[in-house]
Amino acid sequence: MDNNEKIKDPLVSIIIPAYNCENTIGKCLDSLLKLDYPDYEIIIIDDGSTDSTPEILKQSPKVKTIRTQNSGPSRARNIGIKEAKGDFIAFTDADCIVDRNWIKELFRGFVSDKVAGVGGDQQSPEDETPFGKDVQDFMKFVGIVGDYMKHHMDILKTSHNPTCNVLYKKTVLLEAGLFDEALWPGEDVDIDRKIKRKGWLLYYNPNAVVQHYRPQNPGSFNKMMKRYGWAQGYLVRKYGLFRLIQMEPLFILFLFAVFVLWISLIPETIALVCFLYFLIPFVIFLFKTRSMKKAFSYYRFTIFLLWFWNIGFIKSLAGMKR
Repeated sequence: MDNNEKIKDPLVSIIIPAYNCENTIGKCLDSLLKLDYPDYEIIIIDDGSTDSTPEILKQSPKVKTIRTQNSGPSRARNIGIKEAKGDFIAFTDADCIVDRNWIKELFRGFVSDKVAGVGGDQQSPEDETPFGKDVQDFMKFVGIVGDYMKHHMDILKTSHNPTCNVLYKKTVLLEAGLFDEALWPGEDVDIDRKIKRKGWLLYYNPNAVVQHYRPQNPGSFNKMMKRYGWAQGYLVRKYGLFRLIQMEPLFILFLFAVFVLWISLIPETIALVCFLYFLIPFVIFLFKTRSMKKAFSYYRFTIFLLWFWNIGFIKSLAGMKR
């Protein structure tokens, strides 16, 4: 081969599960169709949408749409993988807008033959609501606990990349047995664990960016936290404790035990203990952010997160449905 001949870029199959996402799917598709990458296909799995999502998808003839009965994102992704023609599979969500250089930047993370997948950063869209931006800021702030969002500025090795922003070798996904269709969310944590146990590496590139719309009100945020908690309980039942975030309920139980012991031994300190118990997180947020407004916002989200996440976690450990 002529040394000056350009090596052909591999075909990438971009797979997006879609369910009742009429407010965002158009923006998602527009961004995908503007990607600066020469060879890719877009596969949308319409997972039984009952809103105008199917009609919006019909307006994009360049997109392959597969209509299924509602059975969840994990099964939808597996269907997409089996239909994909590419040697690489990229995942994002129907409520995400991808950067023009998204695929190119994800490929930059394949620094060796042992790399199975590369993920990237999540940011707020320009037209995101104030509440959604607050959720994004909070999740970015605490994201390091679950490795969901990162603060690094360089390409580096990681243990997990969420499926809203990741590129995998197709052969590795097949080797790992695809996604657990009984699990969502958390199916991306599960697939990454299976991939790593086979000796593969995962990397992260902060320059591979998607803009991700977040819950638009407290009720939606609380439901999301409950789903996250349930997923972690499922993973604990499947693998045992293996993530820092899964230790959180044990930490809360330890604090509660200390609290009960303290007030039983020194009853007159009840008020002081309660005050400190609830004050300390706020002080930490204030120290870290240097902003009273952000400290109050993060503190509010933390209270809801701990309550609803643990409800979901306990229900899952008990074998209950979400």
